[in-house]
Amino acid sequence: MLGQCLLIGTGISFISTGLYAAITEDKYDQTDRKNEYIKIFTIIVIISTVLMFIFNRSESLVSSPNFEGVNPINYTKPPF
Repeated sequence: MLGQCLLIGTGISFISTGLYAAITEDKYDQTDRKNEYIKIFTIIVIISTVLMFIFNRSESLVSSPNFEGVNPINYTKPPF
């Protein structure tokens, strides 16, 4: 489960960093921005992976009702 969250977080980070690089690109600015992009990529990977891990874990703990052998169409009367 952590591997899947890390993979999705890495994908989100690649897309976000690519969009940031495309939006903030200035053809007249000749400074090297590689370190800035690495910092942004790392921050997004960590935050998105942790959030995905927390929310996917909480969804797996919730159980769904078991309706095996019960046809919900038969229960049309209101409970009151």
